[in-house]
Amino acid sequence: MAASTGAYAQGDGALPASTLITVTPNEEITSKKVEVGTRVSFSVVNDIVENGAVAIPRGSQVAGTISWKTGKAIGGKSGKFEVKFDSVNVRGRDYALRGVHRQEGKGNTAAALLGSILVSGRSAQMLPGQMANAFTAEPIPIFVARAAPAVPAAVAPVAAAEPVSTPSQPRAAATPAPRPMVDKSLEINPR
Repeated sequence: MAASTGAYAQGDGALPASTLITVTPNEEITSKKVEVGTRVSFSVVNDIVENGAVAIPRGSQVAGTISWKTGKAIGGKSGKFEVKFDSVNVRGRDYALRGVHRQEGKGNTAAALLGSILVSGRSAQMLPGQMANAFTAEPIPIFVARAAPAVPAAVAPVAAAEPVSTPSQPRAAATPAPRPMVDKSLEINPR
């Protein structure tokens, strides 16, 4: 195992560039409130798994930038904007993403056909739960949970011998098994 960070150690593989990541906005994005250059945030919808290991955990934060915008216009034209996906933060490190998502408001086709100058289209909006696709622009190392270091037998503390139970002396209750250190939400195939 190579470099390590906290409770994770880098495995032998990497998530390849151009891997699809589905994201959802953390809050409403609307063409009424954003301008070109506005930073917006998203969350990864599902664990991204490579070779049986989670390379990008669900909930990892994605940064994006509004790269283009039009407001709603008279004559039934709707507002539009584009989000350029910049990076994903995986266990404290940012990795480059690529991809653009265009969001359009609903236009007023009848007004557009009639040439009305009194009717305008609707603003474009993207709500939490609505999904968009981004792609990794670089390989992302796969990190796996580190096992506790083994203690050599010569240095391991010797446990006190358990007293033999006799009928007049009840045996002490066994200590419960330690709980696993794995977050159940990260399981690939929950039971």
